Amino acid sequence: MVETIETERLQLQPFQEDDAEAAFGWFGDPLVMRFVPSGPDLSLEATRGRLQGYREHQAAHGFSKWAIRLRGSVEPIGDSGLLVLDATESIDLGFRLARPYWGQGFATEAASAWVRLAFERLGIDRLTAFTHPSNVASVGVLRKVGFAETGSRVVMGMQALTFAQERSRRGRPGSAPGRRTSGCS
Repeated sequence: MVETIETERLQLQPFQEDDAEAAFGWFGDPLVMRFVPSGPDLSLEATRGRLQGYREHQAAHGFSKWAIRLRGSVEPIGDSGLLVLDATESIDLGFRLARPYWGQGFATEAASAWVRLAFERLGIDRLTAFTHPSNVASVGVLRKVGFAETGSRVVMGMQALTFAQERSRRGRPGSAPGRRTSGCS
């Protein structure tokens, strides 16, 4: 089982219990969470519950949403990873960062690493993603890492653009222009 993903600038790892306060910094931020169907977490306890859900998903599936950290730092700056969506049983890629880390390519770097892991190490054949139509930044990230738009539908009560990527249609999994991943450890 993969326990850490390292990229040029990032380290992705499963959330730990002591990550909750830092994670509440973005999960509780209305601007960060404005395109998320559930909206912002209203309390630190809600974030603790969210992280517990991610740990349970990790135990059940071997992957989940993980903390994003700058290499050499212990403080999480966002989350990224794969979740099995119950309604569709698809494996969905997601990512989000605290505001100070926006616009620096970190979401693309983390998403690219997850795509590579999914196709090369986890044996997943198809990934999906969804985002609010106004979330231009996320649409851009998804396209950069090789996702194609598949339509528009209601997901978790929110009108969303949907995307997919299949392993069989990828040239080199996880590659994104200008970004290098150093693999998984």
